[in-house]
Parts: sequence; structure tokens; C-alpha cells
Amino acid sequence: MTKPIYLVLLMGFLFTTCTVPKTVQTAPPTAKTDPIPLMDDGKIKKSEILWDTWGVPHIYATSEEDLYYGMGWAQMHSHGDLLMKLYAEARGEGAKFLGESALELTKHLYTMGVPAMGKKYLDLLTPEEKMVMESFVAGINAYAAAHPNHIAKHLQGVLPIKTSDVNAHSIRNLFIEFIGNRELGKAESEEIGSNTWAVSPQRSASGNALLLANPHLRYEDLWLFYEAHAIMDDYSLYGSTLVGSPVISIAFNEHLGWSHTVNTLDAADLYKLKLDDGGYLLDGQKKEFKLNLYNIPVLQEDGTMRTEKLMVKNSVHGPIVKMGEKEAIALRIARLDNPGNLLDQWKKMGQAKNLEEFQAALAQNDLPMFNVMYADKAGNIFYHFAGYVPERPEGDWDFWSGIVPGDDSKYLWDSYHSYEELPKLLNPKSGWMQNANDPPFTVTIPTELNPEDYPAYMAPRKMEFRPQRAAHIMMADDKITFDEFITYKHDTKMELADRLLDDLLALETPESSDMQKAAFEVLKKWDGRAEADSEGAALFANWHVKMTGGDFYKDDFFAIKWSFDKADSTPDGLKNGATALKALEIAATELKMGYGKINVPWGAINKVSFGDKEVAGNGGHGWLGEFRTMYYAPQGKPGTPESLVNRAVAGDTYVAAIEFGDRPTAKALLTYGNATQKGNPHIGDQLDLFAKKELRKVWYERTEVEANLEKREEIIRQ
Repeated sequence: MTKPIYLVLLMGFLFTTCTVPKTVQTAPPTAKTDPIPLMDDGKIKKSEILWDTWGVPHIYATSEEDLYYGMGWAQMHSHGDLLMKLYAEARGEGAKFLGESALELTKHLYTMGVPAMGKKYLDLLTPEEKMVMESFVAGINAYAAAHPNHIAKHLQGVLPIKTSDVNAHSIRNLFIEFIGNRELGKAESEEIGSNTWAVSPQRSASGNALLLANPHLRYEDLWLFYEAHAIMDDYSLYGSTLVGSPVISIAFNEHLGWSHTVNTLDAADLYKLKLDDGGYLLDGQKKEFKLNLYNIPVLQEDGTMRTEKLMVKNSVHGPIVKMGEKEAIALRIARLDNPGNLLDQWKKMGQAKNLEEFQAALAQNDLPMFNVMYADKAGNIFYHFAGYVPERPEGDWDFWSGIVPGDDSKYLWDSYHSYEELPKLLNPKSGWMQNANDPPFTVTIPTELNPEDYPAYMAPRKMEFRPQRAAHIMMADDKITFDEFITYKHDTKMELADRLLDDLLALETPESSDMQKAAFEVLKKWDGRAEADSEGAALFANWHVKMTGGDFYKDDFFAIKWSFDKADSTPDGLKNGATALKALEIAATELKMGYGKINVPWGAINKVSFGDKEVAGNGGHGWLGEFRTMYYAPQGKPGTPESLVNRAVAGDTYVAAIEFGDRPTAKALLTYGNATQKGNPHIGDQLDLFAKKELRKVWYERTEVEANLEKREEIIRQ
């Protein structure tokens, strides 16, 4: 990543896989309009989508088939071109439709076997999952058939979408992007993260449990969230899921809710193989590679196709991801040979009515990864460290986080820890829990999960500044109101500033340089926050960059190191004042040269934009200890005017705050809006709320939806 100044700154045919539905659109009714009854006479089934004024589909159905059909229809409406792109990629046809720019990704997905898995693993799906995928795909294809000009011309050939495409996309997302690529170092951990809180009745002013969902992912492509509401006679599930997935994965219903954060999970390993005469050595014996040859069509600029040949070598460890003259690196991903039934588990989680039913769903142990944070109407709060954790023969976190010897079969794991063996905590004494991508052991303070009770490779021992900030916000209020809960979510205080600003200011002397003195004056007036108008935030952030050399989590400049027994108060202090002063001089000089002053407001440097909308940014990088997490990157080459403006590339995406009373009360925000399809009015339409640090009311009851209606659709399927 380039460092900016202050950072390391068709319809030509009818599809045989679906029927063309009848779509009825009516003018928005008044709030007193009676609900339209849904018909189910055994021949014709009708689902209804009420689109609210934020572009959120509220899908009412009498059968699950119609519900997921409606979900496919809705996603196609909001993200049609993006769906085509993602499914083409998962199918192994990214380069065929997108050209040379998609070739490396296509080769990577073939190397990992994703296109074949999408078809092969259909037999491993439960009947429920098959129903979900088939219905979802039918809805996608039906929308395309009814709206032949909706999809961009260069993507129309991707149609019709098949169930195997959705299956391959799901495998790619969870196993390759989240797990495998993190191991390969292609996914920066600071951009794949999240925050979550759960507060029990003992700590809430109303006596109701509170839950915060706050995932942070990139603002593009397969990382985008889709907000939706699924309603049937026996449940009403509201939440979000990644675009392309049919099941809501972060959600709440009348009884309970949950959120996810990326956990400190090691579910993949890199192995170093010793090459021997065209093969590799294992336990002193030569093994032959299994070879797969692929012919990949690649679209050229003139519209013609060329063929790229790809030879993939597989070892018993997994596919070879790097080949040298004497050594090779293989990647092994947990349960890639049997991905489990993730969609089935998420579906059951959403249908649960109490803690017991929810835990029974979790006990399937079909979540490949993620922390689960839960709260319910009964007042329970619960945390679970989910994922496919291999049972390893020996070694700690550091050993398995490196490159493992591949010539000894004892390091080849093929069994996994059960649900019961994974960390979890119910109703802690503190009355609150948090996770900001830290290990399970610091989910609450004082800690109640002992790392000694788990294998040393289960999770590391650490608590970075963002989770420390999350904990401190919770600890500071014994009785949290719903409004305060939302205010706290938007907290922009830098925990790092709380820890180091006083030490830095104490270094000022009469002998300090003019630039240093000017910098000290700016920092003395600063409150440690990253608001749009904060004038010391950029200086402090750039100072930290100079202190770490761009290795943002480097901690060797602290006087006191981090320790588990003082998890939320260490590290602390500056070890070398001279180094700190030199870094301050450089940081201030850079700002002066780039912006003409060193007290440049944070929002003048950092922007958030989608479509043709742009706002000044607030919040900042997790390594600064920001709970309001936003990741900004420069938009031009170093030395150009464009490089002086950073735009958000990741951070706050879907945010939901829920209070579980007699009926759930919720507010939410989807920073970039609930659509990407060209011409859709909801691209970036929530940016102003983001800038004001506000959430919108979630319209959960039908009367609320009817009163805030943009469009009504009846979808009839023969």
C-alpha cells in the first residue's frame, strides 16, 4: 500500500431454470393500509417485497422457498452486476468475462480448487441448504429474465446463475478469502475486522440486554454487506449478509440476536516441502505431486479470447502456492475437503427463539470461523469462539503461525476440536462483553477465560489498543441507556493517545526546536479524538507512523510491555524520548510541507465517498486504538496533489444497535448504502448520517415499513 504523507501516507432467451414472474408495483400506501394477504393455493405462490426508503427489502413470504426466492430477486435488483462478477469469478470464468485484470484471481481460485468444489460439494449440502440455494438462484434468474437490460452487456453471458455458482462463491468467501488468503498474507488483518458488544440487564439502564453489530470490511467487491428483512409467520429476521449469500448472517429476531467478528483463528497452515527429483519428501520417502491442467479463457481488449494454461501441483498437504528450485510451499486449509453446512447453521441460528435453541445451532460446529456475540430478550449474553480449529500434535501459536516443516507427517492434521472444546462464556460477572478481533481471553475484564485451559495454538495472548478502547468504554458506565450505547459506538478517542500523549508532551523543553514547539502547541489543544475537525489527530497519527516505521503494531518503543495480567492498561510509556522527539520533528515537517500547516483537520485529509457523494471522514485506524474504525488510503502517487487526500477503503460497514425489550428496538446504518447497481438511488445515500455519527431507525414492524415505503412488489411464481 502506498504511504501518504501522514500515513505509510439477456433478453435474448428465456431461462430454463426459472419462470418469468409477474411484478406488480403500486404507489406507496399510507400507514393505515391493511397488509396484502399472501396467497398459497398449492399452484401459485406469492411473496411480497416492501422496499423502504433506504432501499432495504422487507421480504414477506408464506414458504421458505418463496422467502429465499425473494432474497435472490432483491439482491439482483440492488447488486446485479456485482453478483454476475462474483459468480463468474467463483465459477472460474472471471478472466473470460473481465479480461486480463481478473487472470491472477482466476488462477488462484483454480489453484485452490474452488470452481470444482462448487459442483462437487453440492452433494454435501443438507436438503435445507439445497432448498435455500435453489430458491435463491431461481429468484436471481427470474429477475434477470424480467429485466433484460438490468445487467451490463459484458456480464450477460454469465447468466443463468447455477446453484454450484453460489456454492463456489460461499466456499471462496469463507475458506479462501477469509482463511486462506489471511495465511498467505494477502488479506490485511486490519481491514478484515469488526467490533461487537453485548450488555446484560445488570449494566443497562432499561434492564434490557443490548447488542452491537459492527463489522469492518473493505468497501468493495465481495466484502460488501446487504441489509435485508426476512419475514414469515413464525419469525421475523432482520440483519445483513455479504452480497451473494442467500442467508442473513448477522441478525436479530423478536427473541435474540448475534453478531460476528473475525477471530484470531489459525485454520490454515503453510508447509515447506523439500523437493526431490520432481517430487517431494515426506518421512524420508519421495512422494509424487498430483497434477491438474487447466485451460483458462481470457478475454482480450479486441473481444477475442486467448487461452492461458495453468498447471497446479498438489501435495498431501494441499496445493502448491509457491515453487522454488529446492523447496516449495503448500497451503492446507481446514476442512476444505468437506466445508460443512454453514448456511444450514446460520439459518437455524436465525430461527432460534431462545439461548438453548441458539446454542444447539452453534453445536453443529459448522462455522468455519468467527467470534459469535449474542444477547437475548431473557437477558442472557453469550460469547463463542467458533471455527474449524485443527487438533495439532504440538507447538504453540507462534510455531503454527509460521511455515511448518512439511517433511514430517506428524504435522499433518486431519481432525478438529469440537464445539465443547472451543472457548465460550455465558453471562460474565462484569455484565458486559466485547470483541474487537482480540483473542477470546479478553472478552471481558476482569478476565474469566484462562488461556491455560486451552491448547497453546488455540489463540495468541494479546490485547491491542482497539479492544482495550472497547473495554474501557464499557467499564466507564454502570447503567448504559440505548442512546448512550449508540453514542459510545461512535467514539473516536484514540486509546493510543490516552496512553502516550502525556509522555510525549512531557518531552518539551526550552531547547526544543521551533517545529517541535509548534507541534507541542497543536497537541496541547487536542482532545485525543479523530473528529472531522480535530486538528491534532493527523499530527499524532503521523508521529506514531514515524515511531513504528510503518509497522503499526510494533511495540518496542514502549517503556512497559504488554502483559496478560494488565491486559487493558499495557503497554505504556515512552522508552526513548530522543527517538520520540525526532519522530515528532519529521511528522510535523511532513504535514507542513504537504498541507502548509501542521494543524490540518483530520477530515480535510480523510474522506469517505461512494458514487458521487463525499463527506469528511471521522474515526480512524484500529492501530490507533479507535473504536470508530475507519481505514483511509491515499488516492494518488506520492508527490501528487491526489496523494494528499486519503479515502476510506474499509472500516465501519453495517452497524446495528439492538435493545431486546418486549419487542426489539433497533437502529442501523450501512455506510455505503444498500446498492451498487448503476442508477440505483441508494448508492451512498447513508453517508450524511455517517458523517453526523447517526444511525437510522430500523423499521421492524409492518406498520412502520408501510409508513416508510418506496416501492411494493408482488412476486408470483408458477
